[in-house]
Amino acid sequence: MKNLKIIKSKEADNYFKRNLKFYNSVSEKRGEDDYRIIDLIKTNRIKPKSILEIGCANGIQLNQYQEILNTKVNYGIDLSSKAINAGKKKFKKLKLLKLSSLEIDKIKTNFDLIICGFFLYLLDREEIFNQFNLIYNKLNQNGYLIIQDFNPLFKHVNISKHNINLKSFKMNYDNFLVESGLFKMVYKNEKDHPMSHFISKRKNKMNKYKSTEEAISLYKKINFSDSYPENL
Repeated sequence: MKNLKIIKSKEADNYFKRNLKFYNSVSEKRGEDDYRIIDLIKTNRIKPKSILEIGCANGIQLNQYQEILNTKVNYGIDLSSKAINAGKKKFKKLKLLKLSSLEIDKIKTNFDLIICGFFLYLLDREEIFNQFNLIYNKLNQNGYLIIQDFNPLFKHVNISKHNINLKSFKMNYDNFLVESGLFKMVYKNEKDHPMSHFISKRKNKMNKYKSTEEAISLYKKINFSDSYPENL
């Protein structure tokens, strides 16, 4: 689990510091991109009472979900101590924890909705089956999963521009989840990754991401035995 060790040691805090201006812009100016997940939830008439956001940073977006959706239980996890500490000071109604995505079984409650907020591309590939098993078990019956991540035409690996030892694993998760028989795809919204536009405005301009396409996908947890016919 090479990526996880790097992220735990320093990259999580470095990521939060690099993108602090972006998080501040989200709180000061709530544009169309900030509401995409909320619009997706409302469009599909989902009324979650409990939310877990994996990769919540300082909880800025989780706080928006809580305010607009009026959810009662709102957990967020992130590996950045700086992000979690900043969020705890600012958003008193949220339960923010420093945990990895592979430690969600430590949380005692289950959830109506789990949001994977741009972290799966950094997950070590040998943990991908374990990750979705943990998510499936943390969802309530008929619960929903939202994935916001890169959405390339084909699977590929990039070396991080910020840390040459860190790899980005970019892939589409639709077939992976649907063919498991444990999730049903409900909705998908595709567009350019908003951070690519934000980064291009920095003074020390960086090259564009090799994959700037991203998607927000909505899946519903299903029971295999109840959803598919017997003895064909």
